[in-house]
Amino acid sequence: MLKNIKQNANTVDKFIKNYFNMQKYSELIPAMKYGTLFGGKKIRSTIILNTSKIFNINFNQIINICAAVECIHSYSLIHDDLPCMDNDRLRRGKPSTHIKFGESTAILAGNSLLTLAFEIIADQKFKLDTNIKLNLIKKLSECAGHVGIAGGQFLDLNYEKKNIDFKKIINMQRKKTGKLFEFCCLAPAIVANKNTKTQKEMSKVGEELGLLFQIADDLLDVKGSKKNTGKPVKKDKKKGKSTLIKLYGYEKTLGFALDRKKTIINKLKKYGKKSNKLIEVSDFILNRSF
Repeated sequence: MLKNIKQNANTVDKFIKNYFNMQKYSELIPAMKYGTLFGGKKIRSTIILNTSKIFNINFNQIINICAAVECIHSYSLIHDDLPCMDNDRLRRGKPSTHIKFGESTAILAGNSLLTLAFEIIADQKFKLDTNIKLNLIKKLSECAGHVGIAGGQFLDLNYEKKNIDFKKIINMQRKKTGKLFEFCCLAPAIVANKNTKTQKEMSKVGEELGLLFQIADDLLDVKGSKKNTGKPVKKDKKKGKSTLIKLYGYEKTLGFALDRKKTIINKLKKYGKKSNKLIEVSDFILNRSF
């Protein structure tokens, strides 16, 4: 699976790099490239590509969506690292974007990546039905905005050093992380013009993958290493972050993560061998060391 993830990351990075090269140059491009291209697993792209195999979607129908999602994700990381947010100086084993380029440039580069994501999907060279593109843009904007990443980040910051219950923690994590993963599984179903029931099923798979990813990330913060993760560890406890680990402890949280993996497998059984690669992603997410 790691080989598959690396191959997908290289492919998506190449596409994004070429897209940057086609853009009219601005002084923000170096910071945008820095925050997007250099490092990262591109696990969300792998989920999109592996979900596409379930619906027999070809590469050219989906690569723009992969690139758009990675731009959204990179924008969120750039902003997440800012002093007014999580104040992290290290990302992917190198200085965070605001450390490298300054806070104002990092903010503007993140904003530009957010808008670039929708430009990539709307691009006339991306041959998809206009109504499908509009649907994709609507769903992706929801994932990035106040009911998704931005709203989840607000709750994450607001819940620091407070006693937050299970339901609220899960809601926060589903917004901050789960919504974009949800889109990654939903988008191929939209492109394949599947019915509402199938789209809802795939959204739920993506939501569970996102929740699994966030919980695994929290577990890594406890027992991972800075060398492997490329970012500071053991910071959640220091900052008083509201996590399931804080609420229930490491072992019970690990058990909850295993339950999420079982749920994902059960929801994908109906697709047989076509879903094997997507199931392997859930294994990687849970067992990764970085």
